[in-house]
Amino acid sequence: MDLSVILIIILILLLSIALVAIGAYIIINSADEKEQITQQIDISGQYAVLVKPAKESLKSVKPSINEIKNWLSSQNIDDKNSQSLIETWTHSLNETIKTVDEGDQNGTVTYRVVPGEKCQKFCSFINKDNYITREQIRNHPEILPPFVLGCDCKLVPKFPWENPGKAGWKPVIPVNGVYKVPDWRNIA
Repeated sequence: MDLSVILIIILILLLSIALVAIGAYIIINSADEKEQITQQIDISGQYAVLVKPAKESLKSVKPSINEIKNWLSSQNIDDKNSQSLIETWTHSLNETIKTVDEGDQNGTVTYRVVPGEKCQKFCSFINKDNYITREQIRNHPEILPPFVLGCDCKLVPKFPWENPGKAGWKPVIPVNGVYKVPDWRNIA
């Protein structure tokens, strides 16, 4: 064979190897770019509207402990029962705040209020098939328990796999823009 033919074959092989290397480089780099774009989209979902912590929201609509004490003293309720009602109120309020705060951390957006046996007659605005959204909580924190003194209702996250029955879940709906939450001055 002629030396020029061997050089041409070597050049063709080197050119082929160079083209394969360039193609592999482009494919590898484009895959890295796609992964970076996907990560940016995933991360962008974490940027949400800042919401007030549940404690601040509830503070504006629920009575303070001093208000409760003053009202109870005006009702001629003995100290032991007054203290028990205040402890129940405080415990229920703290549990509600804890549930909403944990939900804010883990992305829970819907909740249920489980009406307690003692408080059921006061909670006609809500039933076990209702759900509350985080948006409703932000705009209307009064729909969170406790509702009345001695309230045994409980706020729990609503999970997608829960099934209330044939009727399905229903949102808590205001009447004329107002939720019919009972006056806290009732005693369950």
